[in-house]
Amino acid sequence: MTIRAASAVLSLLCLTESASVVIRKTSQGPTGYEVDFRYVNVTAKRVLIGGGIQPFTDQFHTTGTSFRANGRYDPHDYQPGDFYVSNPSPQLPAEPAYRWPYEMTQSEDGIWTYTAPLPSGIYSFAYLVNCNYAPNCSIDTGHLVIDPDLPPFMNVQGDQVASSFQVPFDPEFQASPEINTNFDYALAAPKEHRGTVKTVNYTSPGSIHPEPDVHDFSIYLPAEYGSVSGKKYPLLYLSHGAGGNGADWENLGRMSHIMDNLIRVGHIPPTVVVTPSFYNLEADSPRFIYGNKSNNVPVPPAQVVRENFEKFLFPWVEQHYEVCQNASCRAFAGLSMGGVLTYEMFVNATDKFDYYGMFSPATNAPYIDAASVSANPGLLRKGIMVAYGLYDFVFPQARELQTALDAVGIRYINRVTPFGSHYWNTWQDELWWFGQKVLWKPLPFGVQTGRQGRRLPVS
Repeated sequence: MTIRAASAVLSLLCLTESASVVIRKTSQGPTGYEVDFRYVNVTAKRVLIGGGIQPFTDQFHTTGTSFRANGRYDPHDYQPGDFYVSNPSPQLPAEPAYRWPYEMTQSEDGIWTYTAPLPSGIYSFAYLVNCNYAPNCSIDTGHLVIDPDLPPFMNVQGDQVASSFQVPFDPEFQASPEINTNFDYALAAPKEHRGTVKTVNYTSPGSIHPEPDVHDFSIYLPAEYGSVSGKKYPLLYLSHGAGGNGADWENLGRMSHIMDNLIRVGHIPPTVVVTPSFYNLEADSPRFIYGNKSNNVPVPPAQVVRENFEKFLFPWVEQHYEVCQNASCRAFAGLSMGGVLTYEMFVNATDKFDYYGMFSPATNAPYIDAASVSANPGLLRKGIMVAYGLYDFVFPQARELQTALDAVGIRYINRVTPFGSHYWNTWQDELWWFGQKVLWKPLPFGVQTGRQGRRLPVS
């Protein structure tokens, strides 16, 4: 890459002797942007880019989760309307008819490079060194390498195993009449509108990570926070899913950017966001460390997590931050198993939150019924969003949840992400629309709820 080109890029980091990722605006097809990966390893025999980055598909060659047999495209073959779905990298060369597109090439001096014309979206990745299948690659053996110059957002070392970057949208090359895949709402807001995000350790008796009797969460504080004396801010709890932790929403989803933009364009007032971790809460449970698949640590029961959060997390946050302490300005949302936890909060902590976001919820029967509502009529007066992707493997479960809510007369907002699978582009979309259409809107919801709201202009 020339020095002149480097001066015109949206650069995530400077080129170094170890690794770099640079996003370049090309103003040329197929996407208007190219992403350059550079990684130095003089002993590697083969390097793939995996750990989250995906091939592409389109709506006309994809049905449900059968995309593995259809429309698995190299990004160099991108056409407007294409999008990526959760599609784990194949075990190479177990699929000789299919070539994993993200393979780096080596120059004589041991520098590995790869360039792809990626469209708008969030991309997580790690380098797979001398390893053909991501689930078989590990950090301990050196087969999975996190970009050393683009470290992930995390609490302690080992809490995340992938870095990420966000590519802008170019309407000249990416606009499609079939589908809108503009994710610019997850790009960084202007500096004066940016909040802060950090990890926090708090006292949690019985917890086992990161230390005995200490647990962790990440917190987003809006740009305005601390500038208005005595002001209490609306509070959103946002949960990760199975196999994740509280840093996921920031590292893999750019939660702070989405919140900055929701606030900047006036969809919501300045709001504090807490993203807790639901593993490692009990001394007698096995320790979960992100990416350590050999443990097969089960997801703790939602009831156990709820009771722990009510006893330790919620009071600690209220004591240490200027946040609202009544249901009208508090919300709980989560993805996948975090959606199950959200449903648990809705049913059994009804008086603590007025707003609930169930994103790709992995819920199962039994659901609430008429007797449940009779015993807890507050269930009818909440602001709920049920959201999932059109290609999401929990699609049937989410629909069953909606059927149960319909059966007892509970109103809710529904979002079916048209390009969505069980992955972060879906959950970015759902958080964005949750902020626009649900958070802090008048209750109870009616037929006009969600019909108002401003759209973030294309940048």
